[in-house]
This record gives sequence, C-alpha cells and structure tokens, in this order.
Amino acid sequence: MKQRVAFSIIIALLTASVSFSDDGLYGYSAKRGGDVLFFIGEKTWQSTGDDKWDIAGTKSGGPPNILSELEFLGLESTVYEIYGGIRQGRGALTLGYGFGSMHGGISKDSDYLRDNRQGLFSLSTADADGKDWNNLNYWNIDYSYRLLTNELEEYYNERYLDMLIGYQEWHEKITMTNGVQKFGGTLGPFSGLNSKYEFIWRSMRIGLEGGLPIYKGFLLKGNTIFIPYNKYEGRGIWNLRTDFRQDPSFEHKASGGSGVQLEASLLYYIYSELSMDFGYRYWYIQSGKGDDTTYFSNGSVSVTQFNEAANERQGFFLDIKYIF
Repeated sequence: MKQRVAFSIIIALLTASVSFSDDGLYGYSAKRGGDVLFFIGEKTWQSTGDDKWDIAGTKSGGPPNILSELEFLGLESTVYEIYGGIRQGRGALTLGYGFGSMHGGISKDSDYLRDNRQGLFSLSTADADGKDWNNLNYWNIDYSYRLLTNELEEYYNERYLDMLIGYQEWHEKITMTNGVQKFGGTLGPFSGLNSKYEFIWRSMRIGLEGGLPIYKGFLLKGNTIFIPYNKYEGRGIWNLRTDFRQDPSFEHKASGGSGVQLEASLLYYIYSELSMDFGYRYWYIQSGKGDDTTYFSNGSVSVTQFNEAANERQGFFLDIKYIF
C-alpha cells in the first residue's frame, strides 16, 4: 500500500509541476453549468474491519435467543476503488468499483445453552483471511444534485453542498484455517479446517456531501451517507461438518437493516482539473432479522431465526481525481 500511495503522489506532483497555473486554481469556476463534463478517479483505502453474525435456537427466536455466534476481528485490507462519471449542471452520475484482499484477522465461534450468551458450551478460534485479490469487493451507483454553491452559473465551486441517492452491493468472502478449541470438547489445535463464509449486502444509500475552502487551493470535505434499508445474504461452507451439505452448508437471508458511511478529508487542487484528497472513512452496516437455513448431507433442512449480521470497517484513504 505504501508503494501505491507514494506512486500516486509522485504522479500527481509531476503533473502539477508541468501544468500548474493560477487560472482556476481554487476549483472549477471556469467550467459553466451547461457543460457536459467527465471525471475519473482512484481511491486507495487502508482499512481494518470486524464482521459478525448470530442465530437463535428456534425459528421463533429461542430459547436460547443466541444459540451460535461467529465473529471476525481485525481483518486488514487495502481497498482500491476506481470510479468515474458524468456531470451536467447541478447533477452528476457516478459509478465505482472497489476491490481488495483481507489478511491478519481471527475468528471466534461461540455456542450457548441459555439466553443472553449464558451457558457457554463451545468456543473455538481460527485464523481468518480473504487472500484473493477480490475477496472484498463492492460496486456503487450514485446520483448527486448540487443544492448549494457560490454562484449558480458555475459548474463547480469550492463551497458546496450535494444531496446523494444511490445503490451499493458489497461482498466479503472469508476463509478460516488453523482452528483451536478453547472451551468444550477436545481442547487444543485441530487440523483440516478450511471453512468459508461470505457476507453479501445490497443497500440503498442517501446522504449529503459538502466542501468548504480554507486556504489557497485547500478544501475541507465531508460526507454523511445513511443506509435506510438493506437486504442481506450470507453463505457458509463448514468443511469439517460431515453431517452438513458442502455447497452451501447453510444460508442466511434478512432484510430491513440500516447503516452509515462517514468521511472527512482535506483536498488540494493541484490544478483546475486535478485534485488530491486525503482523509478518513468509517463504514458500518447491520442487517434485520431473517432465516438461518441449514442443509444436511442426508437432504433434510432446518430453519431457525437469523438474529443479525453486522460489518464495521474504517481507515485512511488517498483519492486522486481528474476531470475533463
């Protein structure tokens, strides 16, 4: 990640050294509202995340109200997001795709006999990773409309407020290896673990983004994006459970959850068409209740209540954007 960020900075500074001009330094005020403009960019996000889900003991919610809980902690990922779009006047349409691998995480699998995480009867841990280049991936499509700007006839100006509405689909596929039984059963490491779980989120997005000039080409930016509704799907393959079908062993489906994405950053206009943006992003999403469906190797099926899934990810990012 350090090499990628350094390369991005060097390219931006070299471009600035041959193209820098006082004209349009403080934004895109030379661009008129009637122009059709295109933009492209690349955002590198160095993030750390936690995921979890839990189920109840019966379809009606227990007892116990939490039968089994799986947590993934400390999943580190360098996410590369490529985006582009078109703007005319106050409206803009943006399409983006992000991808990255995950490493350095652990999983914690807990099972309980009584409500509210009481009566622990099994606890195991494992290494958790998603080492393929796209085991974390997502895509967004967003439409934004400029509510406030310095002058209505200007395309882009530093002081602005946009309203956004959009859609996002997010995937994380995690593999568990090197299992260790911590409580219940035969304690110690157990061999052969190669289980997988995939989180899939399909979400509506609404929010606001704003910018405020502070000093000669520098701009403070921020956004707040709410997720008022999402559909969640999870799939697991438990390779050591011979009583489970293996593709998949179980599925989770739920709807009605919510979430939020927050960003704050400092942007610098290298020149009128090129900007560099450094900031921090926080992302959280939670599902509603749904069904946990387990598929057994003998063909039978069991359904219990799926309580919730949650995903939290945060970290610093560097964003390079060009408009033409």
